[in-house]
Formats: sequence, structure tokens, C-alpha cells
Amino acid sequence: MKQREPALRMTTPELLGIDESYQESGEDGTTFGLTELGLLVSRFLVSGKFVGKMNEDERSIIRIKDSFNDVSLYVGSYYSDSLELLEELGEDDNVLVIGKVSISNSQSQFSKRFYLENIRKISELERKYFEARSVQFLSDRVKKISRAISSGVREKEELAALMNSEKNGLGIFKRFESKGSVDIEKFRDQVDTFLAGVNKGNKESILKEIKNFREISLNEIIDKFEGKIPREELEDEIRNLMNDGEIMEIKTGIYRYVP
Repeated sequence: MKQREPALRMTTPELLGIDESYQESGEDGTTFGLTELGLLVSRFLVSGKFVGKMNEDERSIIRIKDSFNDVSLYVGSYYSDSLELLEELGEDDNVLVIGKVSISNSQSQFSKRFYLENIRKISELERKYFEARSVQFLSDRVKKISRAISSGVREKEELAALMNSEKNGLGIFKRFESKGSVDIEKFRDQVDTFLAGVNKGNKESILKEIKNFREISLNEIIDKFEGKIPREELEDEIRNLMNDGEIMEIKTGIYRYVP
């Protein structure tokens, strides 16, 4: 029995950017969607907020959105949860979705649809974590493809070594083969915009916490944000707050808000 493909962490721009297909050889070969960054996708994982549910030709469709775009998913034979679960979801609920890419690729037209497999309600903190991980994977791909472009790497085996995956190497090889190159700047801008928003939010959260105390130690701040903000990033934001004059270090490792 053929093992099904793993669900790949993705952002909606990558998913919506699928514009080619790749068919594995063999009678049971999987048909993949090929993204603009050369990622071969059969199943995907996206975190975001629930937008709503609608019907089209007696078929249910749900919409979710991450920090970038909305995406619609058909509810059909791939869906394995109860329909009642969908009725319990409200607008802006935080959700984690696993979906399936379906490709129709004739000589005259390429089309794609996304089908819902599973949907789970999660906390806001979990949504932010899953989305940040997806953006981190996107950032890693952008950096590796940038190295491939700058170094002139185009052979399948070399790309597989660079991408640390035979399948990922094959995907970018097919993209180079059909398009000549890859527009990484669009995705680099999306990563930078997302990270800037996250950093701004982290900075504001740290400042708000420091304001709650007459003085607070670095270790106390680290404890309060354990599992939410990495220590290195937290220390960087504290230095930024000091440089901005928002807080002061009254003694080593002890901080106070400056009104």
C-alpha cells in the first residue's frame, strides 16, 4: 500500500502560487502541485483564522486566512472529521488545517483546488507558533534557492544536496527547467514583513510587562516569556527598548520603565 505524502507547513502565498504540476512515474504515482519556489506539494498544513463557510453547487467550502491571504478549501471525500465540527467554528477562531492539493492539467488549461482533510481549533498562541514555523521554513527555502541562483547550481543532484532533500531538489530542478529562474524577492519581502510585525509585537509585549513592575530582572522577564520568545531575541528587544529610551537598566540585569 502506497504511503501518503506528508503534510508540508506552508503559507497561503506559496499555496496559491501553485501553477504547475509534476506526475510521479508508475501507475500509482502521485500528482504534485509545483509552487513558484519549486516545492512539490500533495498535502499541506496551514494555520490561520476561520473566515467562514459557504455552499457552492451543493458542496461546502470553508475559508481561512493567515497573515498574508485567504484560501478556500472544498469539503468533500478527503474530509475525515464530523460536519458538526465545522458548524461549531466561528469567525476569527484560530485553526490548524490539513488539506489536499488537486490538480487538473490539460494541454489548454491548468487549474487547482484545495480540499479539506482535517481542521482543529487551536489557541492564538498555537496559531502564531505554527505560522511562525511556516514562515521560517519559507525563509530557509528562499535562502537556499538564493544560493543556488548566485552559485549557478542547476543539476538535480547538486540541488538535492543544497536543499537537503531529494524531493525538494527535484522540485526546484523542475522549476528551473520550466521557468529558467525563480522570483525569490517576492517571498523574501513577505518573510521580512512578517518578521517585522512579529518583532514589533514582541517588543510591545516586553515593554508592557516591564511597565507592570517598579523594577524587574532579566531572569524574571525570561521566565514570563518562556516558550513564547526565544531568549536571544528577548535580549535583543530589551537592548532596543533601552536604545529607544523606553526603559533603563538601574543595575546589572535589573530594568525599569521610563515614563
